Amino acid sequence: MLKKRIAVIDCGTNTFNLLIAEQSGKEMKFILRTKRVVKLGAEGIKDGIIGEKAQERALNAMLDYKSLTEKYEVEKIKVVGTAALRDAKNGAALLKKIKQQTGFTIRLIDGNEEAELIYKGVQASMVLDEQCHLLMDIGGGSTEFILCNKDKIFWKKSFRLGAARLLEVIHPSDPISKKEIIDLNKKLKDELSDLFLACSKYKPLKLVGSSGSFDTFASIILKKTGEKLGRKSNYQFKLSEYELVHKELLLTTYKERLQIPGLITMRADMIVLATLLLTFVLQSTKIKSLYLSKYALKEGVMFSSK
Repeated sequence: MLKKRIAVIDCGTNTFNLLIAEQSGKEMKFILRTKRVVKLGAEGIKDGIIGEKAQERALNAMLDYKSLTEKYEVEKIKVVGTAALRDAKNGAALLKKIKQQTGFTIRLIDGNEEAELIYKGVQASMVLDEQCHLLMDIGGGSTEFILCNKDKIFWKKSFRLGAARLLEVIHPSDPISKKEIIDLNKKLKDELSDLFLACSKYKPLKLVGSSGSFDTFASIILKKTGEKLGRKSNYQFKLSEYELVHKELLLTTYKERLQIPGLITMRADMIVLATLLLTFVLQSTKIKSLYLSKYALKEGVMFSSK
């Protein structure tokens, strides 16, 4: 059967991710996963701009990916851009520069399509069943929430509450203070009212997280327990283990977090706000089951016909 190599580049706010797969009929075999730290929001996300150093990191990542797609003889390349690129006043200029130097055309997707593609990715991880689930994807510029089961989406919405955006707006103390936590929870209560209204209607029983923050929570827990995730596409957290990690993160300074086994270095500055966001959602919805999906946006793009 004829085989075809396809690549997806997910240009997120914190990382640019590359996924290369080999397609044979309806079968899809992943052959390369890699990511580059770009932190597009590090120098001006609250002002709606991408700083010069961040632009340089983005361009270098895309030049690396151009070389890799050529090395792996990729025939079809899908490139999507999310919150930071779609919101930045100078985003179009950066897209033009990337197009000129790499040939890649980045298709900007809005929050609604981003949520749909995340659902497609999580759907492929086989973590969903007939019950209602709340999917949560904490990005740098936005966080997507989807209420769904294995067959369909009931409700979805993208909120401008990404970890990098919150970090730029709040500038928390090191470690974060109790007052800052209280203030953040007030902000979340106000801004997530639509989510909680939808949850009261559809009553999700499980929360499934995807992308970097949830990968980090799982990585820390697995280092503590000695377990291995291996090639599994999903993982169930024990809430007691997650709650211990949550409490530990709130008490640590940035330098101390860098020493936590399993904590991905690039997440050390944002992970406190991510764990506060997740914990607030868990407490507000009273959901008691927490899962990780290893598949997210880029897998959704891979399985999408667009």
